[in-house]
Amino acid sequence: MRYFREPAQRIGWLFIVATAAGVLSVVTMASTLGEDDLLAAVERDQGSLIVGNMLVFVMLVAMVGTAVLLAPVLGRHSRTLSLGYVLARAFEVVTIAIGLVAALLLVPLSWTVASADRDELAASNVLADTLETASDWTGYLGAQMVFSISALVLNWAFYRYAMVPRWLSVWGLVGVPLMFASGFLMMFESLESNATTVNLLVVPLAVQEMVMAVWLIVKGFDDVGDDEPDVGDARRAERMIDAAVARSS
Repeated sequence: MRYFREPAQRIGWLFIVATAAGVLSVVTMASTLGEDDLLAAVERDQGSLIVGNMLVFVMLVAMVGTAVLLAPVLGRHSRTLSLGYVLARAFEVVTIAIGLVAALLLVPLSWTVASADRDELAASNVLADTLETASDWTGYLGAQMVFSISALVLNWAFYRYAMVPRWLSVWGLVGVPLMFASGFLMMFESLESNATTVNLLVVPLAVQEMVMAVWLIVKGFDDVGDDEPDVGDARRAERMIDAAVARSS
């Protein structure tokens, strides 16, 4: 069994960085977003919103890194799956980036609260609610629904070509529809009052990705590049041919 440790380790660490940054961004911004008086909350604590979105940016950079490093690895077996994963990851990054910009726009909008009259304040609150909704929707769409699609492509490729243990790939494939359903239902507020259900739907795939990341760091990919001839085998074959030619002469 051959293991390709170096690229796998980088990919594994990037998965961990992306997940850690994403979780920390939610924790950091939780005290600001979701408040009834959103603009007042942003004005009081602009730092948490800015730091939270910088963590989102770190997450996006790590996600781009995983796509860049995984593309040639998947391409050894299937160019179609490699391209599909890169496109799904790119769509995910763009979608989340739109939400990042929407959330950051709340900061300059909050600066107008102190000097705004009643009508301007009402208009600003409507705009703030719109930006918050856009940030939430792009999060559900990008971080859950489109992420599920990229995870589907990745885990299918890993399963099809046995690049990691198949039980790990199956775990990911089972978690994909659960996370997709969570994002879809949250977009339409079907699970708004039941956070426990949302967490239960997200947990299987989220935990699987971390287990897979640790596996890649510790073990690497199984049999990546077995379609390429082994140098030792090629040399042995060459010596056998030379010996056969010498005997025949």
